Amino acid sequence: MITGVSTTITEEIIKEEALEFVRACFQCGTCSGSCPSGRRTAIRTRQVIRRALLGLDEVLSSDDIWLCSTCYTCYERCPRSLPVTNIIIKLRNLASQRGFMKPAHIQVTHILSKTGHGVPLGVLSAEPGNNWSKMREQYGLPGIPPTTHSHPEAVKDCQILMHSTGFDTLVGFVPENPPQKAAKPSPKKVAKKTKPKKVKKSTKKPKKTSKAKKSKKVKKTSKAIKSSKKKTRGKSKTKSKKE
Repeated sequence: MITGVSTTITEEIIKEEALEFVRACFQCGTCSGSCPSGRRTAIRTRQVIRRALLGLDEVLSSDDIWLCSTCYTCYERCPRSLPVTNIIIKLRNLASQRGFMKPAHIQVTHILSKTGHGVPLGVLSAEPGNNWSKMREQYGLPGIPPTTHSHPEAVKDCQILMHSTGFDTLVGFVPENPPQKAAKPSPKKVAKKTKPKKVKKSTKKPKKTSKAKKSKKVKKTSKAIKSSKKKTRGKSKTKSKKE
């Protein structure tokens, strides 16, 4: 029974460049025939891709998309070279965003939020019964890996990241000390520097006297010199006559 049809499923898949060739699938069934999980579970990869192309809502709520082991055998054998495994991962992301998550997956996210690990050691190396730490030490590795187990203060960073993306509310995780978003620093007021006033240079060019004016001035001065000479000569003559 078809419960609902949505065009947004196909549109969300085609948004990514690596998945835009999903419509090239011609339903040959190579992916279903070569799927190792299909031998032991009810997953039929061909049907998953077909439902996604038709935009059926049931593809997100079904268990089939969670039965894929992401071994990429379908991608290697697809005659159209379609990224089948990446399409299934995209369908898982869409299902999680719409609240279609299994209780076991939600439990893993809570462990990840508390410890910073999807699969934590569980027991410290100093306590007895921790086989994981003993196996690491046999291979010359430290008993506790250099992750949040060695740096527990880094767990808060993981929780802040989950809180800022809204992942904690999606999976219903409430930390004991909920992280607070860091306040944005207020911009400091910087005093404006007063630039020294530039002295404007006079753009007025000195007036150029024409050659005609210069010649007139020279003539006037020469006439004045001649007249003064004549006067001095006349005065000297009158003095000589009186004598």
